[in-house]
Amino acid sequence: MNAIFKGILSAAFVIVFLGCSIPTDFYIQNLTETKKIVKVSYRNRNITQLSEDSFGTYSFNYENAIVNPKTFKKNKNLKSLEKKVDSSAMTIEIPPHSTVRIEKTHNYMWDWNILGVEIDNQKYNIGEIKDKSEKIKDDYIFKIE
Repeated sequence: MNAIFKGILSAAFVIVFLGCSIPTDFYIQNLTETKKIVKVSYRNRNITQLSEDSFGTYSFNYENAIVNPKTFKKNKNLKSLEKKVDSSAMTIEIPPHSTVRIEKTHNYMWDWNILGVEIDNQKYNIGEIKDKSEKIKDDYIFKIE
């Protein structure tokens, strides 16, 4: 009887937590005095069809200041950067002293979606980006210094 109860309790626990997800976003902050050209390469995605401002799409929201991720979660009227699109990458210009949300995902999927980032012709693979990023709660911020 005790084993049946534990089995039912375990199954209920798994079912309850299957629907849970954590918003995990990836940001780049330009701490320099000059604009930076950033090219984000994506893994196995056709990005020629764009949809703005929903999870997993390519809105590139930004604030013209160095801010933390909480600012993006509170503000619903964010500006978007202009982007140049090809079949597997997007190129944007990040203004000086600004913060850009590069990927808006759940459950740390941003590092699976992105293949690499190129900043002013300097290439970084996703491992380097993740290692050099600051983790704030569940979000990651890569700082251009």
